[in-house]
Amino acid sequence: MRLAAPSPATAQRLALALLALAVWSAFAAWHAQVKAADFYVFWTAARHWQAPYDPALISRLQAAFHIDGRLPFVYPPTFLLLAWPFGQLPLSLAFPLWTGLSAALFTYAAAHLVRPLWLTLTLFIVPPVVLAISPGQTSLAIGAAMIGSQLSLQDRPALAGVLLGLAAAIKPQAMLLAPVVLWGHWRAMRWAAIAGLGLVLASFALGPGLWLQWLAALRDFGAVVPATDRINPSAASPLLALPLAALGLWIAWSWRGVAGLVGGALCLTPYAHQYDLAPLAPVAVMWIADYKRGGLPRAALGAALLAGAVATPWLGLAFVVGLAIVQTPWRREGGAPAATSAATTAEAQHRARTGRAAAELEVV
Repeated sequence: MRLAAPSPATAQRLALALLALAVWSAFAAWHAQVKAADFYVFWTAARHWQAPYDPALISRLQAAFHIDGRLPFVYPPTFLLLAWPFGQLPLSLAFPLWTGLSAALFTYAAAHLVRPLWLTLTLFIVPPVVLAISPGQTSLAIGAAMIGSQLSLQDRPALAGVLLGLAAAIKPQAMLLAPVVLWGHWRAMRWAAIAGLGLVLASFALGPGLWLQWLAALRDFGAVVPATDRINPSAASPLLALPLAALGLWIAWSWRGVAGLVGGALCLTPYAHQYDLAPLAPVAVMWIADYKRGGLPRAALGAALLAGAVATPWLGLAFVVGLAIVQTPWRREGGAPAATSAATTAEAQHRARTGRAAAELEVV
């Protein structure tokens, strides 16, 4: 039986993903000489999964590679399930593979949103994406899961839920408001819970005691956070905590997409960097490209994000306030529903491919 050839759009998306794999794997192979500190921590924890939260591991890592600063490992044990295979590889191979695969998945997902398709190439140079790639952060994998979930939500809610459950297993704080964003999509919510619980149970194979160690690591990290450079608005003043919680809920409810997940979490999390905005970069590209329909204020927000201007807590506050304002009823263009965003204004077009129905979501 002959397999049907991929559509031109699919072929182009795959080509972009392969380009990202090649470019960023090569970059990581070179950048490993400059020390990608974040991934080194992931790799070390995955390699020593029996005691990944032991501060002595990081101390030895820093001594071996002459890395300064505080670099605690504070990801949940479920993350170790995904990082473990990379920890079994030599570092010189693990980092390029991690970076290339993350970039390829992110680029392929982003290419389903960005129109015209060639604009996806802008993601190769924008600060939030580059700042996620340079240290080997998890933001691109999370972004691929977020975008894939939104693209699958209407026609494949089970897949949408599993993808968000996977993202939560990597970085729980990125999914803080996923229940709000998914409200009404009950099947997706069920599958997100099933996937998350399944990964938690699977992590017990590494030792249930790791969860207590993780909680202790979070407590210790909390003492370090105030001295770090962050962009989350709550770092500007503790008095903003309650207003930001309300603002985050509004952003999640009104956008109901990738912007709701990223913008809402930025309001609530006590610790965020520019690389945490990377999942929103493809949406920001569309805010600019589609400014005639979405409006100039939305395009201005996209430009600020892509230019790397959301770089301090006060600028982070301005950004989330902007997200809230452009989705207020009097700002929505053309009577668009509250749930509309550049990541969720996708219409499902069913086509028969390889003998089965497939949904291709096109941004309008």
